[in-house]
Formats: sequence, C-alpha cells, structure tokens
Amino acid sequence: MNLAHLASAVQLVKARAAARPLDFMRWTPPQMAFLSDPSPVVLLRGANQVGKSMAGLASVVYRCTHSHPFIKTPEGPQRIWILTHSWEQSAAIQHKLWELLPKDLLDADTEYRPGRGFRGKTPIVRFRDGSLIRIKTTSQGSLALASDTLDYVLIDEPPPQAIWGEISARVLRRRDAGIGICMTPVGRPCGWLRELCEQGKIIDHPAPLTLENVTPEGGRPLLTQEQIDDIGSRYLAMDRDARLLGAWECISPDRCFDAFGDQHISKAPPTGGRQVNVCVGMDHGADAGSECAVLVAIDRTEGDPRIYILDEYTAGSAPPDVHARGLLDMLRRNGLQWSHLDRCVGDRAYGGKRWGGRMSNSRLSRALESELHTQSGGLNPQIRTAWKPRGSVYTGVSVIHTAMVQDRFRIHPRCADTIRSLRHFSFKDDEYKHHVDATRYSLEMVTRQRLYAPNAVKMY
Repeated sequence: MNLAHLASAVQLVKARAAARPLDFMRWTPPQMAFLSDPSPVVLLRGANQVGKSMAGLASVVYRCTHSHPFIKTPEGPQRIWILTHSWEQSAAIQHKLWELLPKDLLDADTEYRPGRGFRGKTPIVRFRDGSLIRIKTTSQGSLALASDTLDYVLIDEPPPQAIWGEISARVLRRRDAGIGICMTPVGRPCGWLRELCEQGKIIDHPAPLTLENVTPEGGRPLLTQEQIDDIGSRYLAMDRDARLLGAWECISPDRCFDAFGDQHISKAPPTGGRQVNVCVGMDHGADAGSECAVLVAIDRTEGDPRIYILDEYTAGSAPPDVHARGLLDMLRRNGLQWSHLDRCVGDRAYGGKRWGGRMSNSRLSRALESELHTQSGGLNPQIRTAWKPRGSVYTGVSVIHTAMVQDRFRIHPRCADTIRSLRHFSFKDDEYKHHVDATRYSLEMVTRQRLYAPNAVKMY
C-alpha cells in the first residue's frame, strides 16, 4: 500500500469513528461490568474520572439504536430519560451525548447547539425510527417527572429519594425496562440507596480510581499512577474516599483545609507586571468578627488561577458608614481605589439580632456612595449578592483547597483572622466560617466559570 492509499484509509477510519464512535470503543473493567449487567436496576458507583458518565450514555445510545453488544433490548422505538441534578451538569452531559450519537440515525429535527445543548425547553434527541431521549433535571420536582412510561432511565449522580419513587413507577412496570445509575456518593444523602443495594434491589458495581479500572481491554491506561495521585490530592479530606474510591462513607476530619500551612503565608505580592482581577468578598453578621471582608487578587494569566489574599477587614455590629470606611481603608493600604475593583460580592442581607445588627449590600452601597461622594446608584462596581446554588459552598472550598495543594495560593500575614479561619474551618456554623465565606464570595469569577471584562490593574 502506498502512502496515498494509507492516508485515504486513515481518513476513512477517522470518518467512521466520528460517525459511529461506539463501534470503536474499548471499555474498562468497571464500564464493562455495568454495560453487560442485564439486571433491572444497575449502579456504577465510582470515583470521579473513572468513566461513569461515558458508560451510562453508551447504554442509552445502544438501546436507542438497538445495537447493544451485551444485552438484548426491546424492539421498536425507545423512550428514554436522562436525569441530571442541574442544568449546569445537563450541559456537560448533552455535550458528551452528542459526541457519542450516530448522526446518520438522527431525525432531521434534532439540533445540537455547542454551548447550549439540544434544542427545546426540555432538550430532546429524536431518532429516525421514533426513539426519543429527553434530558431532565431532578430539580424539576416529582410532578414534572410523573407523566410518561419509559423503557430506560439513566440517572447521573445521586437522585433525591422522593424522585426515585416516581422513576421506579414510570420504568419498572415494563418487563424489559431498566434503570442505570452512574454516580459518586456525594452531594446528597445516599443511605437509602445503599440499603437498596444491600437488599439486592439494585446491583452495585463499585469502581475506585485505580490503574486497572482506567485501562481499556487490550489497551494502555488512560491515566498514570502519578495523575491518579495528583487527582486524589486535590479532593477535600472530608470526601476524598468517596471521590477517589466511590466509598459510601467518608471520614469527616475536624479540619477542612488540611493542605494549608506556613508555606502559604507570604508578603510577596502577585508577580510584578501581570494583570490580575482584584475582588472583594464580604460576609454579613452582628457577632464579633462576623462582619468581614477580604481583598483578593486572582491571577489568571497562565493556566489555573493563582489566588492571593492581600488584606482583610473584620468587625462586629456597627452602622454601615463604619463598615464602608473600613473597606475603603483596606483598599488604600494596598494602593487601590474602589474603582480598581473588578468585582465585589456580598452575602445576602443579615436580619440582625435583638439590638439591631442589620446589614445588607444595599445599606452598605449607600454608605459607600456617601463616603465616595457618588450619586445614588453610581457605585462602580456595584456590590453583587452572593450566588448560592446547591453545592456552592463545597465548590468554593474545593477551589481554595486545590489552589493550596498545587501551590497556587498565598495569603498575607496581616490577614490574621482569615489565617486562623483557614487553620480551623470544618464546615460548621461557627466563628471560623465567616472569613472562609467571604473568601468564597471573592472567588466567584473562578467558581462560576464565567468571563468578565476586568479593569487592567498591575499589582506590584
């Protein structure tokens, strides 16, 4: 075969792989165990990065195309649901599903829009033979789920127990129907799922993150042991066993930031000449030390962001004008003005205690406008209210912890209250949570994974 024929053959294989990717897939041991199990309800309980979602989505596509290599699927068009816990997760799942779908078997009405997902208020994938995939979220509630009889449901991540009853009612009434669950046991109570597994009502396939479990049949490991160790080091100690091993139970140590140490405390500023985002995060309260703010520089010039906590403001119950002056003094110590900030995020309004410790972003904004001699509504940037969806605390804490592990985190020694909080924070509602919350809010530019148009401020 000459080079021209070889190049043509390679292009043909690439085209076939793009059109029918599952025909070229080689499965790892836990993926194979999940896909080949004919039980009515099958659980792939594994670590992050072990390929759970890929196996689950493959089971969906196999059923819709009647091409399952291990299980005989019912004849005729299939009605299948994919359940995720949020629309953010749904977007990632839809992208993976689109990559696995055989495009030549899809109905002309099926449209995938990069970054937005499949068309429709409830995203739908239609096949030419009438098979249908709907992508829903468990946040829609049980009433939105109780309207169909289904051939298969894929659940990505732990579902609420209340929704489980609706899913079972819609699926298990049919002899050939089934439920697949691909999850890491974190984020929701999973004791009831564990009981169903122990009773034999759900067949459980554990999949810890090991070299063996990331090695496809006849292939090379998809991750090295060094990469696996690095992934494990990024997880919080409180749920490391769940995210690395898929364990039902996790150790909950008293200290959350177990990677934080003296090596992270430094007077060194962000690298000279680099452009950074300068942000303030604030937590509101009336107790001593509970009204606080942190000044943070986020360097996103290269790779993962580097985080620098430059300064802090700590107080208790006081009038808004006192807090406004404290915030502005903190900025001045660092050669900054309010207009230099790229983002300011404050906690939700605090209702106050018996003697009137009320505080809110709007009251603080009016006080800052007065101190800065700015017209009403003219504060720039304005104080945004903290974004608090389910899982936001864990996400923010994980971002901080991972930066510590990867030596991308520094805090100035004058930030004594924040340092103390980082040393003792344990997810409890105590004195140590306030500065950690303020730090989380200051990092929304990272945790929300959204792009903003920052002012260019050089930190020296």
